[in-house]
Amino acid sequence: MAQKNGDFFRTARFGGFNKADVMQYIEALEQRLHEQSQAAQALSAQLREARAAQLRWMEEVRLHRRRVSASNQVRRELAQFQKRLDAAQALTAEVEKENAYLREQVRQQEEPPTIAAPVVPLEQLTFRLFMEDLEGEDNDPAEFAYLSI
Repeated sequence: MAQKNGDFFRTARFGGFNKADVMQYIEALEQRLHEQSQAAQALSAQLREARAAQLRWMEEVRLHRRRVSASNQVRRELAQFQKRLDAAQALTAEVEKENAYLREQVRQQEEPPTIAAPVVPLEQLTFRLFMEDLEGEDNDPAEFAYLSI
């Protein structure tokens, strides 16, 4: 193809253009059109892949947000459950303490009463023995002569 001053075709002697130049120009245009079509198809395929990747990414972001939301919900419910559990455990401990107290009270009520031996001071004990001895059959005054009252 000869190009001079913007001319693409050589002129023929009897008017018109050189057939080889026109055919060469048409083939070059077809070649360029084919290359541009392939490039457009490649770009279109890239665009489809990019859009598909973007959609997958957006779906993953949605799923991640849902998981985070669900995780936060579970965390809040777990905290509430833990509070209720702590309150229930405290109540259970209080009931167990009261139950143990009541069992002890019942056990004490069921036991026969124990009578403790009276505690008598030594001074009173010796005086009592003295008095019992005086009331007895054997009233020997010499026996208690060492005691002075």
